[in-house]
Amino acid sequence: MLDLYLGRPVLRSFGVVWGLAGVSMALAAQPVEPGARMVAAVSPVKGTASPSHAVFEGLLSNVIESHPQVRSAQAQGDGAKLDVDVAKWAYWPTVSINTQRTDGTLSGGQSGSTYTVQQPLWSGGALTARVAAVEKLEQASAEQVNVVRGDVALRLVDVWANLLDAEANRAVTTRTLEWLNRYQAIMHRRVSAGLSSAVELKLLAVRVSRAQADLADAQSATQIAVQRMEQLVGAPLQKVLPDLKVPLSQGPLAAWMAQQRPQGAADRLAQHPAVRKAELDAAAAAEQLTVQKAERWPKLVLSYQRRMGDLTAGTDRNLWTLGLNYTPGAGLASLSQSAADSARLRARLEAVDAVRQDKQEQLLQDWSTLQREFARQATVASTIDSASDVLASYERLYFGGLKSWLEVLNALQELAQSELRLSQAVNATTLAYYRWRLRGGELPTQPDWMQ
Repeated sequence: MLDLYLGRPVLRSFGVVWGLAGVSMALAAQPVEPGARMVAAVSPVKGTASPSHAVFEGLLSNVIESHPQVRSAQAQGDGAKLDVDVAKWAYWPTVSINTQRTDGTLSGGQSGSTYTVQQPLWSGGALTARVAAVEKLEQASAEQVNVVRGDVALRLVDVWANLLDAEANRAVTTRTLEWLNRYQAIMHRRVSAGLSSAVELKLLAVRVSRAQADLADAQSATQIAVQRMEQLVGAPLQKVLPDLKVPLSQGPLAAWMAQQRPQGAADRLAQHPAVRKAELDAAAAAEQLTVQKAERWPKLVLSYQRRMGDLTAGTDRNLWTLGLNYTPGAGLASLSQSAADSARLRARLEAVDAVRQDKQEQLLQDWSTLQREFARQATVASTIDSASDVLASYERLYFGGLKSWLEVLNALQELAQSELRLSQAVNATTLAYYRWRLRGGELPTQPDWMQ
């Protein structure tokens, strides 16, 4: 290729090791000759443990515990626990004190105080239903914490995917720029020797300028992604940044995929935090409806009163009362309120199905992305090998006067685009894998995360 002028240069490039169902596709920086991009298979990966990116999952575990949104949800859960205690106190007697002074035109001023203790004996199930409702809401608050954790984790995964894509673009552009710089050295010699026109050197300069601009954009995108990750994590990432620029190893991921069923995530939807929260919200709404229906009936109350102060002769100071308290509300308001609560309960029940369907659709979409991107890797890897051979052939034909310089540069551009598409496919499988697991309700802090 270029050995006529410079010997055979060695270009540091991403070697591609690809395959499916136990065949690894890994990115490894190693020297290869132009036109001899490595495409090789490795031994199948044994074991069914979930693939893991230790550095990224360490950040993931930290952010789902320390992020302000998570702490806010936890504080809401603490408040819901106290609401349960408040509701249970309704079983206990209620103490009230009434103090008053009365001045009449014929009699002198009188003052007195009344201490009252009331104990509900029967409420038609309202007290029990009210406690059950707040208990369901407390459990829903606990599930909401995991929902928020999953949302924050997905945000971090998306930002990490942006970092991987930006790094892949930077690496491919850097390699392309190295090729173009070598071409410039060759073309300067050829123009000086009168073997090529100055126009070809200008064309090359345009491609170099374009590659430099693309490299600057990629570096800027990388910096922005790092800053976003640091903002989410709340700590600098410079020490672990080199590890974060490497996507998930594709070999263990392919072996893991071979052991999975697309329906497996749907089976786990019953325990998904968002589904569980929707179910608990519906259960709380059902208890609230029970409370509303119980309010239609009188309540049996035992009360004790102690009167103190100025009393007329013969008035008892201690009174025991067993009575019924009934507050029907204005007009038929209680019936309308029951109808409204019934409508809200139906809405909650429909929301459960809506959440379940939405999560199932997302899981199937992520699984389809995994399969599609793995198939895309095999196709693009073959394209890289062909594009490398075409570039090598065009270089020889150009020096033999059978191809134009523009065709050589276009062949180099096609090779770079194929390498970028392969890196993007690897990054897409990494993104889809973590999305599939997180959207299935899994969290890295759970004991079965690695199963």
